[in-house]
Amino acid sequence: MDFSSGTASPSVTTTLQHESNHQSPPSTPGSSRHSPGHQYAAHLSEEAVKLTANLDNFLALGCLCFQDLLLPDEQASGIDAWHEVTSTTTLGQETTLTSNLTKLLYSGWIRMQYSSCSYRPQWSVVRIYLLYQDVGLREIDRSNRHLLAALESILPEINTDNRAWNGHYIPQKYRAFDCWASPEKGNPSLFYLFNQIPSPSPSPENVDTRFARQALEDILGRRYSVQGLKTSLYPYQRRSAGAMLQRESTQQLHLDPRLEERIAPDGSTFYYSSRDLHFFRDPQFWETPRGGVLAESMGLGKTVICLALILATKNHLPSIPDQYASVQVRSKTGSLSQMAISAINRSSYPWKVEAARMRAYGQRIPESCEYMLEKQPPTYRVPGVRHRWNRHTAFAAPQDTTLASTTIIVVPANLIKQWRREIDKHVEVGALKLLVVDDRKVILPPPEQLRTYDIVLFTRNRFDFEDQDGQDSGGRRMSTVPLVCTCPYRGATRDPMCTCLKEADLYSSPLKRLHFKRLIVDEGHFFSNKYTSSTIRVAKNLIKADHRWVVSGTPAKDLLGVDIGLENADSRDELLERRKTFDSRHDVSGAIESVNALASNFLQSTPWQANDAKLYIYRHMNFRNKTYSGFSSCFRRVLENLVIKTRPEDVDIEIPPFTHQVKLLEPSFYDKLTANLFTLVLTANAVTSERTGTDYLFHKNSAKDRYRLVSNLRQSAFFWSGFSEADLDASIENSTGYLAKEDTGCGPQDRQLLLDALDSAKAVLASKGWQAMSRSHELGIFIDDWPEDNAEHWAFDENTDPLLTGIAQLLEAQKYVHQRLHLDDPGEGMAGAGIRSLAPIRWSDTKATEGDEASPKTNGKTENAILTKSGIIASSLHGEPLKRRSSISSPGKPPTHRYSPNAKRRKVAKSGDTATQSKVTGPSAVIAHDAARVPDNSPYSRARIVGTTSSKLSYLLSQILEHYSKEKILVFYTGDNAAWYIAQCLELFNIKHEIYEKSLSAEKKAQYVETFQEKEELRVMLMDVGQAAFGLNICAASRIYFVNPVCRPHLESQAIKRAHRIGQLRKVTVETLVLRGSIEEKMLDRSWEMSEAEHKEAKVLEDDLGIKAIIQSARPLPLNEAETNPGLARMAPLDKPEQLWCRPGWREGTNAGSPSRKRKRSTLNDASDPKKSKRTIHEYGESVCHPQVQVQRYSGLISEISEKIASPSQVTGLGFAGDAVPSQMAAGGRPIATES
Repeated sequence: MDFSSGTASPSVTTTLQHESNHQSPPSTPGSSRHSPGHQYAAHLSEEAVKLTANLDNFLALGCLCFQDLLLPDEQASGIDAWHEVTSTTTLGQETTLTSNLTKLLYSGWIRMQYSSCSYRPQWSVVRIYLLYQDVGLREIDRSNRHLLAALESILPEINTDNRAWNGHYIPQKYRAFDCWASPEKGNPSLFYLFNQIPSPSPSPENVDTRFARQALEDILGRRYSVQGLKTSLYPYQRRSAGAMLQRESTQQLHLDPRLEERIAPDGSTFYYSSRDLHFFRDPQFWETPRGGVLAESMGLGKTVICLALILATKNHLPSIPDQYASVQVRSKTGSLSQMAISAINRSSYPWKVEAARMRAYGQRIPESCEYMLEKQPPTYRVPGVRHRWNRHTAFAAPQDTTLASTTIIVVPANLIKQWRREIDKHVEVGALKLLVVDDRKVILPPPEQLRTYDIVLFTRNRFDFEDQDGQDSGGRRMSTVPLVCTCPYRGATRDPMCTCLKEADLYSSPLKRLHFKRLIVDEGHFFSNKYTSSTIRVAKNLIKADHRWVVSGTPAKDLLGVDIGLENADSRDELLERRKTFDSRHDVSGAIESVNALASNFLQSTPWQANDAKLYIYRHMNFRNKTYSGFSSCFRRVLENLVIKTRPEDVDIEIPPFTHQVKLLEPSFYDKLTANLFTLVLTANAVTSERTGTDYLFHKNSAKDRYRLVSNLRQSAFFWSGFSEADLDASIENSTGYLAKEDTGCGPQDRQLLLDALDSAKAVLASKGWQAMSRSHELGIFIDDWPEDNAEHWAFDENTDPLLTGIAQLLEAQKYVHQRLHLDDPGEGMAGAGIRSLAPIRWSDTKATEGDEASPKTNGKTENAILTKSGIIASSLHGEPLKRRSSISSPGKPPTHRYSPNAKRRKVAKSGDTATQSKVTGPSAVIAHDAARVPDNSPYSRARIVGTTSSKLSYLLSQILEHYSKEKILVFYTGDNAAWYIAQCLELFNIKHEIYEKSLSAEKKAQYVETFQEKEELRVMLMDVGQAAFGLNICAASRIYFVNPVCRPHLESQAIKRAHRIGQLRKVTVETLVLRGSIEEKMLDRSWEMSEAEHKEAKVLEDDLGIKAIIQSARPLPLNEAETNPGLARMAPLDKPEQLWCRPGWREGTNAGSPSRKRKRSTLNDASDPKKSKRTIHEYGESVCHPQVQVQRYSGLISEISEKIASPSQVTGLGFAGDAVPSQMAAGGRPIATES
C-alpha cells in the first residue's frame, strides 16, 4: 500500500498503489475483533503481540479517507469488507503522515483497517485503532516522546464521523477530531461561573454514618434543634451548614477533572486527557475534598453557619488515616475493656455523643468506663521519615498522634473580638469550651489539655508563630547529619563553652501532636498572597485535620457575588449577563490565580500541582503553548465541588433595604479657589512645557508626579491647604515670564488659557482668609455674633460678621471660656489668647515661611525651582504638611509645623492617645458644675457656628447633627487629613466618635469596632475606605457617607456591606458627596461610562484616556460677584446655626477615639470604579434646588487595587487583638493561653 503525499482531509486526493504481493487475511464486515497475522509486530514481545491481537484493547479513534485508492484486486472486489494493514512495506512514498503512522504501527500503539466506501467506490476509508492508555503498560511503553509527537501529528487528520467509520463516507460531513479540551457551554467567564454555582441542597439520605446523619437532621430542623445554639437559623443558613456537614461526612468520587468523557465513532465511551494526550478505557476517579470554601455573600451570616456546624458535630472525632489504621499487636492478651476501648478508638466512635443521648433518656455509662475512655484517647503512630540515605542516616522516632474533636479557627487579628462577640451572641453559655490564642507571648497548652477544647481561636499572626516548630530562639534547626562539637574551652579548663544546638532547645508545637476535626480560616483568601508563606507552611506541615474550610465572601480578587452592592434583581441579572462571556484579558490572571492557590496550597484538593492548574482548567488550542481560548468543561466541576454559595434568589430573608444617592453640592468660594489653583498647575505645566518632554505631567515618564498631583487634586474637593504663597508667587512669575517671551510655541488659545488661570490665581492671593488657612493649615469655620471686644484678634480676615477663624483656634477659644465659667467674666483675657493663637499666622510673610522651619526639606531650592520652571507648584505635589500640634489644653503655645514631603509617612498617634478635656492647676482650674453655663446676657451665649469653608464638610456636619441622636453614622474618607478635619469638628460639637485608620494596630481596630457596636454614646465612626473590607460587622450604623466618590465597585460594595448585613434593623442610607462642576464630578461621570475592559486596563483611574482628557481640559471655576467681598457669600452654610459655648454634653469630653495631635501628609487613595444602578442626585447649596435627575451608571470591576490601599494582610497590622488571660506555667515561667 502506498499513501502518496498529502493529508487525509477531504480536500486532498491521495493514491494508494499496490507495491507488494503480500495479502492480509480478509475480515468480514463487523467481523471478529481478533486478527491472526501481524507481521508489523514481529519485533514486539510475545506478551505485547497477544495484547495487540485483541482489538478490544484498542479505541476506535476515527478514520482517514482517501480518494482514488488502488486496492489489490482480490480486496477491491469486497465492498464493505474490512482488511487489516499488516505490513508497512506497502506504504510506498513516505510523507509526514505515513511516517508517523509507520512509527505508531510498528510500536504496537495503533492498528489499521481499510475498506472501500459503499456509496462512493472511488473513496477508501482507513480505520485507526489506538491502544488504550490504561491497557498493557507493562508490555508496551507509552511514555516515548517521539511516538507521542507522532500521535499528536495525526490526531488533527482523524475523521470521527460515525458514517465514515461504517464505510459511508460523505465529504460534506467531515468531522475532525477535537484535540483540545472541550469548552464550557457558552464560553462563560469566571464571574459568571462563580455566580451560577447551584445553591446547596443537602439531604440526610446521602449521609451513611448514623451520628453525622442525625447531626444533619438537627441542622436542617427535621429532628431537634442544634444543641447549644441560641440563634434560630434562617433556612438558607441551615442549608449551607448542612451542605458543609454533608461534604465532611460523605466520601464522593468524581471523574478526574483532567479527563472528559467522549463517544468514539463506534459508540463506545472513552476518557480523554487533552493536555497529556491520554486515552483511557475506564474512568479515573478523584476524591472530592471533604472541605472547601464557604463563599456566602457578605453580611449573610457565615460566622453563625460555622458555629452551627461546630455545635452539631461537637465531640465527633476525626478518622484515623487508612495507612495508619493497623491494629497494634499487644505483648499479651488484653482485657475485655481494653479490647472494647481499642475497637471504639479505631472506628473513631463518638462515645461522648452516645453518652449524652443515654443521659437524656435517664441512662448512664458507668463512670469507670468513661474514666478509661478519657484516659485512653484514640491514637495512631506515624513512622519516622528518612530525609536522605547516607552513612549517617538516622531513623526519626515514630510520632504518636492523638485524635481531637477540636476545631481550629484562624481569623485576622482585627476580627478576633468580633468572633468572640458572635460566639457570645449565638452560643449558649457552657455549650462550647473555647481557647483564645491571640498573642505571641502566650504559649499553647500541652496536647493532652489542648484536645479538650471544642474551639481554639487563633489570630493569624499567632498562628504563623507556630512555624517556629523545630527551631530554637535564634531560628536554628537540627541538621540531618550528626555534627561534631568544636566549641572553645572555658579559659584554661577543659570545660567547653558549648553553644551547639540541642534537642531540648527546640520549640515543639503541640499542634503537630494532634489530629483535629477541622481547620477553618476566616477571610482565607489571603492564602493566595505570596506574603503568607509561613501561614501556609503551618497549615500544610503542622496541622492534620480531616476538613479544611475557607470562609470568605470574596475568595479571590474581584470575585464578588453578583448581589453585592446592587439594589434589585433586575440589576443583578443585567450585570450577570454583561459579564457572562470569557475574556482572556481578565479571566487568565488575578482571581483565577487566587482560586488556584487557595485550592492547591490550603485545601490541597486538586489532582494537579498548583503550577499545572492552567494546563487543565483552560481550553488551549495548541499542544505546546497556552492559548487560553476559554475554560474547559472540567473547571465548572472543580468549582462546584469546592465552593458552597447560595444564589441571591434563594436567600430567604429580608434585610432592610438601602438607598444610595449622589449628593451634588455647590462648591464654596474656598472650594473654587482650591480647584482653580490645581487648574493653574495643570494649565501652566501644559503651556510652559508645550506638552512635550518629561517636564510635561502627561509624559509617559512623568507618571509618578502625575499620580501624586491627581491624588491631591481629588482629595482637595473636601479641603486643601497644601499650597504655599511662595510657591504660588513663583508659579505666577514663571508663567508671566514665559508669556513675555517671543520665541515660544504658545498659540493664542493656550495663551488665553494661561492668562485666565493666572487671573484666578491672583484672586486667591487677594484673599486674606485663604492666606491665613494656607499658613496655618487650618480649616476655616464661620461664627456669627462673636463677642465684639475681641473678634478682631481671632479673625482670619478683616471681616468679623461673620467671623472666619481656624478650627484649632476655635477649639482653643471654646476651651478657654469653658475653663473660666466660674468667673464673673469667663471671656476675660480672650483678646490676649487670640493674639497668641494667631501670632504665627499674622507675623509671618511669604519669605519668612520659606526660610523657617516649615520649609520643605527636600534638595534645597533645587527641586522646587525645577518644578516651578515646568509650571508645577511644588506644594501641589508635596501635599499637606505633617503637623505636630500642642494639646488644646495649652492655648497659649502656638502650633509648630514640620514639612517632610519626601520622608516616609509617619504613623498617626493612636486616636485613644489624644488629650481630652485638660485639668489645669491653680485657681483658674476650678471647673463649674454640670449646670454651669454662660449667663443669658453674656455675649458668649449668642455666638453661633453658621458654616465652614468646605461645602462637603458643612453638608456632612448638618447631616450628622440632624441624625446622630437617633442613628449611628459611618463616614468613609480618603486621606488622613479629611478624617482629622472632620474629627476636629465633631470634637467642637461634643459628638463622640472613633477614627478607624490604617495606622492603628490590629488590637485597636478590633477594640474600636467592638466599642462602636456596643456603646450607645459612640455615634460616629470615621473609617479609611481602604480598611472597609473583609469581615467587619458594623451593623450598628445605618447612615453611610462617602466623603469622596468611590469608583471601584467591589471596594464600595464591601464598604456598604459593613452596615447593610444580617443584624441591621434599620433602612440603610448611603450618600456620596460630589462638588458640582468640578473635575471630580466629570471623573465620576466618565467612570460610569467606562466599560469593564477599560477599567481593567487602567491600573489607576487616571490612566484611562477619558480621565486624562478631563484633567487636561480643566478650566477655572468662575466666581460670582457676591464672592468678591468677605462675608456670608464665601461661606458654605450649615442647615441651622449651632451654639458654640456650653453646648449640651460639653463637660463629658469628646470621645474615646478623638483626632490625633499629629497630622500627616496624606495622598488620596484611588478607590473608585463605576457600578450600574439608579441613583438620585440631589442639589445642595445656596442655589435653588433643581428637580431630581435619574442617572444611569455602568458597571465594571477593576482588577487592580491601588497599591496605596492596604491588602487583606496589611489591614490587620502587626498587633494582636483579643484578651486571652495569661497564667504562669511551671515550665519556663512563660504565660500560657487559658480558656475563655
